[in-house]
Formats: sequence, C-alpha cells, structure tokens
Amino acid sequence: MLQIGRLPWICKNGIRCFSSSVVSKQADFKIGIVGMGHVGTAVANNLLKKGFEVSAITDIKPELCSGYPQSVKIVSTPAEVASLSNVVVTGLPKPPDVKQVFEGSDGLLQGMDTGKVWIDHSTTDHEQNKVFSEKLGEKGAELLECPITGGLEALKKGQMAVWVAGNKNSYEKVKPILDASYSTVQYTGGLGTAMIPKVLSNMLCGLQVIAMAEAMLIAKRSGLDLVEFWHSIRMSAGNSFLWETCGPNVFRGEYHDSFPIDLMCKDNQLGYEMARNAKVPLELFGLMQQIYNRALYSLGPDVGCYAPPKLYELEHKESLQVRGFENWSYTVENV
Repeated sequence: MLQIGRLPWICKNGIRCFSSSVVSKQADFKIGIVGMGHVGTAVANNLLKKGFEVSAITDIKPELCSGYPQSVKIVSTPAEVASLSNVVVTGLPKPPDVKQVFEGSDGLLQGMDTGKVWIDHSTTDHEQNKVFSEKLGEKGAELLECPITGGLEALKKGQMAVWVAGNKNSYEKVKPILDASYSTVQYTGGLGTAMIPKVLSNMLCGLQVIAMAEAMLIAKRSGLDLVEFWHSIRMSAGNSFLWETCGPNVFRGEYHDSFPIDLMCKDNQLGYEMARNAKVPLELFGLMQQIYNRALYSLGPDVGCYAPPKLYELEHKESLQVRGFENWSYTVENV
C-alpha cells in the first residue's frame, strides 16, 4: 500500500485519526457513509472493490443498506457512523437534508473528533457549509466540499470527476479515497470554491438540454431522420459531452431519471444566488431556469433532469424517441 508521511495516531474513542502530516496507508482509513442513494451506493461499491474498509453505513431507508459484507456495520444514525469512522462520506439531495444529517443529538457532528474528515458530495449551500466547518473546527475535524459531475453510470465505473474545496492538508490526506471513485480529482481552493464550477456546470448542461430539444424538433419537422441528425452533429463543431449522452437518453424516453428535475431546479436556484451575490445578470441562464421551472410544474418533481425535451414533445405533439438505443452506454476517458 502507498504510504506518505507518518502513521496516524489514536483518537480518544479508539478510532485511528489522522495527524497533521499527509496521509498514511490505505489500511488506516475507516470510511463511513451516510446516505445510501445513488451516490452513496456507488462510492461504497467502488471503495470495497479497491480494498478500502467501509466501517459503517446508514440511510433513512434501511433497505438501501442491504447486500454489503458483514464487515460493514449498518447503524441507525449519522453520529454512530462518525464515531466508527475517521472519514465520513455523504451525498445528500438538498441543503435541508445535509443540515438534518449534521445537527442534533444523533447528527454527524456528535461523532466527529480531532483529525476526522467529512467528505460531502452534496450540491448544497456554501453559507451553510461555512457554519458546519466552524463547528467541526471547534472539535478539530474538517469538512471538504466535494461536489461531483459526469453522471451516475460514470460514477459506477469510477469515471466521474470531483471538485474539492477546503483545507488542503485534509484534501491530501483523503485523496486516495477520492481516487478510488473518480477519474479526475481537482482541488479548487478554500471552502466554497468547488460549488461554483459544480453549479455552473449543471446550468451549462441545462442550456444544452434545451438547445438540443429545439434542434431535434427542427430537424424532425424538416424531414431528417433523428439518428442520422444526431450523428451529423456528433461529427461537427456543435458536438458536446451532453449531446453525446443526453441524446440517447431522450431517444429511450428516460430523460435521465436517475437525477430528478427537482434537484436540477435546486441547483439552478443556487446558481441564481451565486449570480446575485456576484452582481452578474442572469439573462440566458435565467431563461433556462424558467423553462426548467415550467417543466417541473408541468411534469412533476420526479421526472428526470432532461425533462425539457419531454415538455417540448408534449407541447408540439412530436415524439423524439427512436429505436436502437436500448443497450447504449458510454465511457469517459481522460485525454
């Protein structure tokens, strides 16, 4: 195993925590996970496949914690997860969910101690994170803001990207954990800096989803075969990661159902707040946000985040679904 720096020391509760030096060995990590949804499940599986110890897991839906080795303890509260771990990973839907997990007598904070690190993959409120970081600092623990991008299928394969913000020493300590699930790990600076590219990336994707729907409708009503049109754009300067991945998803009629539009609209609102604080007008992004809100109100909160094409299909009475993409998948390669 890779060893960098000195061995960790023993915390008062018996869990080995990290000293001020850079990370020790893979075997010194005891990793707990709070929230066993898409992100938590994928991270747990990636870590176990790479030989890391997953010490404890929990979720408000206990059935999501089944199917793991007996060495992985299933506990009832975030506090228990933190007490059994020296690194805690979370990936939660919204800022109120993160707040609920962190606070209270059963919250994450109660189990944190000197040298422990919290890796939060949630796309959440930076101002809230600052409060959490201050409270953790009083106990000698650290919060790393680690939003992710690339899609669920890429995460399952360990091919997603993650931005990391917070204390750089803490980042260097836990980087082997991040490397186990992500093909690209980028440190962005102090707390708050990782959430900016994450949210703006999602908003840029939202623009492209809407533009793709309009382009496909124009092509279809002009008599073009949709698959041939999709390939035509793939070979052009108009191609993009989203065109490559969103197109087949819409062709199958799935609309990226692993990431609901409710969460996309939450991210759009976070972006609006960022722009307001930066005193930058949201003209194009603002229009995108309103189209997404219209899709949310028309189709409901659980439809996938590629829902604007579905909205356009219904409004214009044109289907964008085609055969031949039932088993289509994609991979990500760093170049």
